[in-house]
Amino acid sequence: MDKRILVRLVTYPIAYIMWGGLMWYSQIVEPIDATNLLLNLPLCNKEFYLILQTLPNIVIEFFKIIYLYGFSLMIVGGIAYYLFIKKDFLKSDIILIDLALGWLIAGLIYTIVVVQSPFQVGVAKDLINSDYFWIFTKPTYEIPSLHTAYSFLLALHFKDEKYLNYIYFTLAVLIPISTLIMGMHWVVDVITGIFYGYAIYKFPKTLHLKINKALDFLAGHIKPCILCGNCKISEREGYEKQRK
Repeated sequence: MDKRILVRLVTYPIAYIMWGGLMWYSQIVEPIDATNLLLNLPLCNKEFYLILQTLPNIVIEFFKIIYLYGFSLMIVGGIAYYLFIKKDFLKSDIILIDLALGWLIAGLIYTIVVVQSPFQVGVAKDLINSDYFWIFTKPTYEIPSLHTAYSFLLALHFKDEKYLNYIYFTLAVLIPISTLIMGMHWVVDVITGIFYGYAIYKFPKTLHLKINKALDFLAGHIKPCILCGNCKISEREGYEKQRK
């Protein structure tokens, strides 16, 4: 197996550890609860969720599958596609780092202010059994909705992939809807999640490129430069090509 793949298989889990650390830290502090501010907004009421959660059972079950498995499939499948199939290590790194940055910034937001899920305040029912979710997240991690943000983010990353882009954009629509039907998120969460995902996608990639080169260096793919360090990037890259 390519050493660049092995290095990434070892280092990628660090992104989840970052999220886990922020998750547990946010449980130590006491963030501001802004739930009451949402209850007066349109579509943030029992009537709206009653319509959603009384849809035919087959529809409910379909969106439950989308919520539970579609989201994970987008992330794991997206990274695996670029890492193992296309072997586009820069692209897989960019996606992973975008996710990590999203976790980092959102974790800081959740440390300051939280909003309870619709099912927590009796506006909707919990159709997922979220008792087991504490391992990964908390039901007060609402605004922005990371389900929405990441599904939209992944769809943007796959916009140039023929055929797969249709699958990703379809999931980017279905997943936010599933969060509403399952009683996990508010409409405001979904809207802010879309903007949040787009902001992450447009975030400057300077850090991403540095991490990509660092991982390639660890894999032995990039040789260390023995020049003084004051040369131009183009000169240094030319020197590396000569060494190869």
